Amino acid sequence: MQTLAARTLIWRARGMWMAEEAAEKTSEKQKLKPMLLIVAILVLEAVVIVGALKFFTGPTVAHAEDPMALAGVPEEEKITEVMILSARLPNSRSGVTYLYDTEIYVQVKRKYAERVQEELEQFQNEIRAELTALWRTSEPQHFREPRLETLTRKVYALLGERFGNDSESGEAVVNKPVIVMGTGFRVDS
Repeated sequence: MQTLAARTLIWRARGMWMAEEAAEKTSEKQKLKPMLLIVAILVLEAVVIVGALKFFTGPTVAHAEDPMALAGVPEEEKITEVMILSARLPNSRSGVTYLYDTEIYVQVKRKYAERVQEELEQFQNEIRAELTALWRTSEPQHFREPRLETLTRKVYALLGERFGNDSESGEAVVNKPVIVMGTGFRVDS
C-alpha cells in the first residue's frame, strides 16, 4: 500500500507535469500571436496600397472607334434605314380596341435602298394593308414585350417575302425591321 507521503509525491509530480504542459501551450500561443499580428498588418498594408492606387490613378480612358470605318466598308455596303409606315394601328384581340402610334423602318444596305423605295411607292397601300392586318391579328401580350421581338419577327417575315433576295448575290434585301411604337391607348369604352 501506498503511504500518504508517496501519494502526495505522485500528485505533486502529476501537477508539475500538467503545469509544464500548460506552460508549453501558453508559450506556443504567445509565439503565434506576433506572427498573426504581422500577417494582419501585411494584409492591411496591401489593401491600403491597392486602394490608393485605384483611387489616385482613376479610370482608364476608352477610345471608341466606328467599327464600319475600321473595317473599310464600301459606301454601298453601309446600312441605312427606310421608313415603311408611320400610322396609328389598331388591335382589338383583348376585346377592347387599342390604338398604337407606330413607325416601322427597315434596315437595308445602301445599294438596295433605291429598290426598296421604288417598291414602297408602287405598293404603298398593299404593304400598309398587310401591316395593319398583322397588327390587328397580333396577341395583346406581343405589344407588352420590351423589345417587341414577336412583332419584329412577323414584320421581318412579311417584308422578307415582299422584298426577297438579291438576284446576283442571293443575300436578303432586308437586314432587320425596326419598330418604334408608343404605348397603346384605349379608344372604346
